[in-house]
Amino acid sequence: MALEQDMPGGQVLSGVKARFRPILGPVLSFGDQALSSACNFLTTILLARALGLEAFGVYTMVWLALYFAMSLQLGLIVSPMMSIGAKEEGAEAQAYYTVVFLHQAGYVAVATLAIFAVLTFAAGAVPPLAGLALPGAIAAAAYLTQDFLRRYLFARRRPAGILVIDTVNQALKLGALAALWHAGLISVANALWAVAGAAAVSAICGLCMSGPFRWKPEVFTEITGRQWRSARWLVLTGSVQWVLNYSGLLVTAGLFGPKILGALRAAQSLLAVLNVVREALDNIVPPLAGKAFAEGGLPGLRQTLGRAMLFAVLTGASAVIGLGLFGPWLLHRLYGGEILEFDWVIVWYAFAFPMALMTQALGCAFRALERTRPIFLATFVGGCFNLLAVYPAAVAFGVAGLIAVTLLSELTVVIVLAIQVVRVPDLLAGKPHERTRSAGGRAVAVPLP
Repeated sequence: MALEQDMPGGQVLSGVKARFRPILGPVLSFGDQALSSACNFLTTILLARALGLEAFGVYTMVWLALYFAMSLQLGLIVSPMMSIGAKEEGAEAQAYYTVVFLHQAGYVAVATLAIFAVLTFAAGAVPPLAGLALPGAIAAAAYLTQDFLRRYLFARRRPAGILVIDTVNQALKLGALAALWHAGLISVANALWAVAGAAAVSAICGLCMSGPFRWKPEVFTEITGRQWRSARWLVLTGSVQWVLNYSGLLVTAGLFGPKILGALRAAQSLLAVLNVVREALDNIVPPLAGKAFAEGGLPGLRQTLGRAMLFAVLTGASAVIGLGLFGPWLLHRLYGGEILEFDWVIVWYAFAFPMALMTQALGCAFRALERTRPIFLATFVGGCFNLLAVYPAAVAFGVAGLIAVTLLSELTVVIVLAIQVVRVPDLLAGKPHERTRSAGGRAVAVPLP
């Protein structure tokens, strides 16, 4: 500080810092996503090899319940926070995040009890699930809390903190699972306990980095109402999106058994590595879009949306080409002979990735506008098609039918969402009807027809 003011090179140093500071956050965020995706990929390989495809399929069944709870958390709490929180500053931000933390604590308690009940009930129909209700529920509670805290730190623009807690989580998780495998103690239940312990330690680290907070009871109702207005469609969207993503796996488990379910999930893990891009879009673009809209109105939002779409198209096309050329070979190398008969699915699954990226980018525009019903409508149309077609397609065409329905459902979502974007007045061209206004330091959404 004094160096920058008093020494001859101070102004140069300050200028260099100012020049690189805007890109430091996105670089750290992208690096964190790369770390998380790579480690999750390694975790999938480790579990699939250590447990075998059938036990790994049982592990996937437990995890499906957690994915549903995660989709609800994203819709109810995280997605509104990522867009609204970027518009708050100072004391208003402190009060806002305090209320959001209270919402999160209540949600985790309810979700944990619900997952315990669901797994206990499901054990009667699926015997391998017996004894997994408690470790599954505890793993869900720890994972939900850790994921919320990392996204909270994204919203508060603290990428270094995210990198720390994710490094702690991934290192402990991989280390514990590897140690269990080496000692011959690996099982589905022990794997869930290991995941729970790693996420809990990481969450404690995240809590230490949280704040500052300010409790203002007079704004609790207002903030809760604002969250709900944004979340009411997003939570429905999350539920339908879960159906889009995982109904095929549920049908697979029911028709073909846990072994084929484990094989499909292992094949999907290659796409999970690419989630570094999708997660980066989901964590970086909404705050940027919200801020661009608050400061520059629809022209600022249009510019951010255009960049996000260009990035989605180019990255998605590269992924399709890469997986088409090398996907089957990678599956053979990573998972061995057990997965040989399913190596072709990775080529089909690759086409879902660019469509998912485009959906993510288009959805960010509506989240910045705090108009989330169009996201739900698009996802609902795709989900209805999926529900109607997935079982007949699986019976008639097997695994190929499942994947074809998944791809057509994703395409339906993109088309409907794109139509909704075009219908927003002046978003894609022209001048905005009304710029955002400041009301006591808080951004006010533009009223659009």
